[in-house]
Amino acid sequence: MPAPNAPRLASARAATALGAVAAALAVTGCGQLWAGTADPPTVRPGELTAADGDPCPAELPTGEDPSGHGFGATSPAEQLPHLLEPEEAWLCRYDFFDRDSDNTNGTVLGWRHSGEPRPVAPEDLPALEAALDDLTLPNPQQGCNADLGPRWMVSYSHEGDLTGVVVDEYGCRTVRLTDDPHSTPPGADDQDGTVGGVLDGGGAVLKALGSPQ
Repeated sequence: MPAPNAPRLASARAATALGAVAAALAVTGCGQLWAGTADPPTVRPGELTAADGDPCPAELPTGEDPSGHGFGATSPAEQLPHLLEPEEAWLCRYDFFDRDSDNTNGTVLGWRHSGEPRPVAPEDLPALEAALDDLTLPNPQQGCNADLGPRWMVSYSHEGDLTGVVVDEYGCRTVRLTDDPHSTPPGADDQDGTVGGVLDGGGAVLKALGSPQ
């Protein structure tokens, strides 16, 4: 359930917008099931310190938004990521809010951090790493529910370098990656080690951390 102070949207309108995104993924995903892996990332050890030790931003950064409704990147990733090993991790919930409902495209969502970052227990880090290793390119044949819920970001540190793994808790549990959760929009192109576009495997990521509720 969204936090009490998180504005609600008309469910029919939100479901229609999400359905359009799911349809776009199903079409553009054809032919993208096989790809190589991104180059190894450069470790930037100052990111967690620069964020004053806060692993999760107050709002998810916004970038290109083909749907026009605030869902961000929708194109399937063209290669698999090369991720750093999680040494410390936190789970953060993001509830949607109405950023702009007066434009010609309809409601535009924003994603606001709710609650406090929840540290991931050290004994759960191997399961998280295994789930990240199992991320795949989107399957164009899968069906996605036209629902809407929160997003979860696993923000993890490797020698002070932050990586964000954003999972939709709706639809196909799509994954978007960010090489700097405080500045790089999830799923943006031209990232370091992480990749642009969307990936499959978000359900396994959340499962590795237990129920995120």
